[in-house]
Amino acid sequence: MKQLSLFSRFLLVLFALSSSLLLYAQSGIEGKVLDKKDKEPLTGAAILIEGTTNGTTADIDGNFKINGLAAGKYTLIVSYVSYKTQRIPNVVVEKDKLTVLNIGLEDAALQLESVQVVAQRRTDTELSLLKSVRSALQVVSGVSSQQIGKTLDRDASEVVKRIPGVTIQDNRFIVVRGLNQRYNNVWLNNAATPSSETDVKAFSFDAIPSNMIDNLLIFKTGSPELSAEATGGFIKISTKNIPDDNFLNVEYGIAYNDQSTFKDTYSLPGKTFDFLGLGSRERNIPSGFPANLSLVSVSERDNFALQLKNNWVAQRKTALPNQKASMAFGKKWNLAEGAKLGTVTSINYSNSYSTRNNMQNYMYERLDPTTETPTYEYKYNANVYSNDFKVGLMHNWALQTTNGTRLEFKNIFNQIGVDKTANTEGWNNYRQGNFKYFSNQYSSRTTYSGQLSGNHKFNEQKEAKLDWNTGFAYANRIEPNRQNWSMKENSNGIYQYMLPTVPSINELGRLYMTNNEYVTTAALNYEQKMQVGEILPTIKAGGYAEYKTRDFSERSICYKATNIGLIGDDEINALGFETLFTAPYLGQNKVISIDEQTNVANSYDASNLLSAGYLAINLPIGSLNVYGGVRAEYNRLTLNGFYNASSLVRVDEPTFNLFPSINTSYNLTEKSLVRLAYARTINRPEFREVSPLSYYDFTEKNSVKGNPNLVDASIQNVDLRFEHYPTPNETFSVAAFYKRFSNPIEMVSVGTGSEFSFENALGATNYGLELEIKKSLETLIGLKNFTLSLNASYIYSKVDFANTQTERSRPLQGQSPMVVNTALFYQNDKLGLSSSLMYNVMGKRILVAAQLNQGEVVVPDIYEMSRHVVDFSLNKKLGKKLELKFGIKDLLAQNFVTQQTYDYVKDGVPKSATLTNKVYNLGRTISLGASWKF
Repeated sequence: MKQLSLFSRFLLVLFALSSSLLLYAQSGIEGKVLDKKDKEPLTGAAILIEGTTNGTTADIDGNFKINGLAAGKYTLIVSYVSYKTQRIPNVVVEKDKLTVLNIGLEDAALQLESVQVVAQRRTDTELSLLKSVRSALQVVSGVSSQQIGKTLDRDASEVVKRIPGVTIQDNRFIVVRGLNQRYNNVWLNNAATPSSETDVKAFSFDAIPSNMIDNLLIFKTGSPELSAEATGGFIKISTKNIPDDNFLNVEYGIAYNDQSTFKDTYSLPGKTFDFLGLGSRERNIPSGFPANLSLVSVSERDNFALQLKNNWVAQRKTALPNQKASMAFGKKWNLAEGAKLGTVTSINYSNSYSTRNNMQNYMYERLDPTTETPTYEYKYNANVYSNDFKVGLMHNWALQTTNGTRLEFKNIFNQIGVDKTANTEGWNNYRQGNFKYFSNQYSSRTTYSGQLSGNHKFNEQKEAKLDWNTGFAYANRIEPNRQNWSMKENSNGIYQYMLPTVPSINELGRLYMTNNEYVTTAALNYEQKMQVGEILPTIKAGGYAEYKTRDFSERSICYKATNIGLIGDDEINALGFETLFTAPYLGQNKVISIDEQTNVANSYDASNLLSAGYLAINLPIGSLNVYGGVRAEYNRLTLNGFYNASSLVRVDEPTFNLFPSINTSYNLTEKSLVRLAYARTINRPEFREVSPLSYYDFTEKNSVKGNPNLVDASIQNVDLRFEHYPTPNETFSVAAFYKRFSNPIEMVSVGTGSEFSFENALGATNYGLELEIKKSLETLIGLKNFTLSLNASYIYSKVDFANTQTERSRPLQGQSPMVVNTALFYQNDKLGLSSSLMYNVMGKRILVAAQLNQGEVVVPDIYEMSRHVVDFSLNKKLGKKLELKFGIKDLLAQNFVTQQTYDYVKDGVPKSATLTNKVYNLGRTISLGASWKF
């Protein structure tokens, strides 16, 4: 409560600041530039003070403002393509007053006969982003390529956290308005993305390099043309488009991390194509190896056992500085009759190391109220070493014609390889001893997304529009040969190799996992402008189809002691662990033998068919705009799996739902508007969540199991937002939102504290406030070239429980009570110098919720605690081609911490104790890079 109280005070200060920004007295010139004949605004018209470089451009409504002028007389030069340039002398500016001018430009006398101009709207600048946000029919927030270039953000996961109400979980999943990543819907360009993870419904944003992004928008209110499965936000990532000019850019950078660079790291011997993230093939099961060892004879089994690579012990090496390189190429062709053809290609590569030194990883069973001390399930400390390789390729084509047709073919491919080694040591309460656990894991992720789309405008007035899209996406995740082995401390304090008599993948074995997901989509949208009296409504209608399939398989090959009496513990230690997997010791009548332990319950195949249609109308009535309609969705999820070898599970859930929505906006002035919106949305279970599969994470020491009995969650959403645009490049907005959930799906603790599953809660409520400010500091406090960007959110949520349950009141899983992002940007074009200082903090949030309906035995929620993050960047241009870049990421380098709070009663007095589960630090990173424009 203290944290919320402090944040409430902070919000009051921000509102006071925002008020001062709006009311601050200024001297200057403002007005509007229009076509003199038809009074249409001339977006982008140039307004310049004669004899100076001081000027601006008109925004989407033709409005402009030039601030910070001394009292006196000025001459304005106003120009626009194909219009006569107008010179306006003797414009008087008085102290602390704004002079208002409405300027009408005439068509140029020169007739441009037989010439058609094909104009492409810029979508990658901060100005274009503000225009998109302001003119959108829904409540929208976003970030542009231009703003991304001012930061140290390497991929989409870092970019998106600059948006109001957005935080990042596990460095790659996004949380919007405090809602878990499962409540988001992610589209890349105009097609759905596959889930890149096996255990959660989420798109991994670290797969998209930041320099491939044109803009990123989050639609925070629903509308008929958007998927109904977007309660947190509908996230649309748009990649680069037709370039304005031909270009070739090359960039290279290195980085030093104080936790990993030039320090020891551990991994198994590398493979030929590890540097491309393609190391899975050489680590996989050899060709000719039987599908199941139990189907072959004992002698054959021994021979096959010797074919598996005998490399168990990770080797020490030195972690080099992180490196990244990229090359981008753009080409434009001017075709006959004014048409344009363009292509953009980008290649990205990175090689990075990370280390978690002495990571605390504790799991508690309970707290004894008598002694006020905890009982541990386990009490471990670990060192986790990771080497990540990423390769990204984007290749886009677009054709723009003069008859209103635009065709696009967009492709993005990413390959990520992660080589991870975890060495864990500590006390295990169930097994009553000190143990050492070793895990070697290589994983590769492949994602591809491709779309072919078209936009067509009909008739001379272009009052009818048709757009279509077909898309294909693929996500593959492979974990080949994850090796696990362990040692136990004996009575003499010496650790000896564990050779289990009962085969166990957790103690000595190899795990092979493959997940393939395919998504095929098709969409068609039509809109028609009409005239009914003085009202100009627009009718919209369309359809969407999506077919998604997944094939998941997991294989466990274990080892067990068959005749341990042949060799003593001391002799095993002296021989070395890998010697046990050679012919003298490996076999059915020898020291250890191989054993197939594959569980059919850990494999499944699934599909999901979604078909949708919508009808909507947009009604502009004076200053009021009303956009409403209804979306119909038919969804069918099917899954085939097993509870065990003799018990089949089949899920077949067809549903049909209607989703009404309405978005209204009212223009209070030319620069201010207010929005009010309502939408009904849905959240459906994902494949993994309805599969009975149980997956054990050897690094985190926990397991996650699915629940075939999950049902859809239904959500009612209401939004209210006020927006003010003082200048084309400045904004102020404040928003309130309310969401009511029925049957929300959450990850909860079941059984012991290290076992998790998915459950439907009875209901939940989520509401909050958002504030966003972008303001030039020149007119505010005289700091020229400085811009302040600030957004903050206060969010409250509460989960409902049945009266028979003893679960305490708590927030939704994954929800932070507050989020603050602020940045100070400096941009001096004359000096070629730019810099940014960015700060981010979020309140604590639940990672895993306590088990539902567990009587008096309560395993508390596990919280991720708050972290303060500061980033700094400095860019310097040398000439027109070379730019140097310097940055410090996570300057404060605060620990990642998770905690649980136990409530108990001792001697009749209520008490509580906060226990720390996990602590680790990823360090700060100092980077240096250079880019060259050819």
